[in-house]
Amino acid sequence: LLAIIPAIVVVVLYGEHELSKLLVLSQVILSLQLPFAVFPLVYFTSSRSRMGVFANSVYLSFVAYTIALVIAFFNGWLLYLIFWGT
Repeated sequence: LLAIIPAIVVVVLYGEHELSKLLVLSQVILSLQLPFAVFPLVYFTSSRSRMGVFANSVYLSFVAYTIALVIAFFNGWLLYLIFWGT
């Protein structure tokens, strides 16, 4: 119920035709938050002192950091296009 009330308020205030724009905006915001979750996750799961035998291997850590950097790059590119691009 707590999750539905804000959605109903938004529909009442902006109408159904604006919902798609709000959905896209929410997805953009979530994508911008993703690197802030991925980098610490990779860091902690790669730590032998925290994870012990379950820690990521060097190869897996490299792949995970590479993917995290790609995500961060594309988020930076998105911000560049939004503010300075065409």
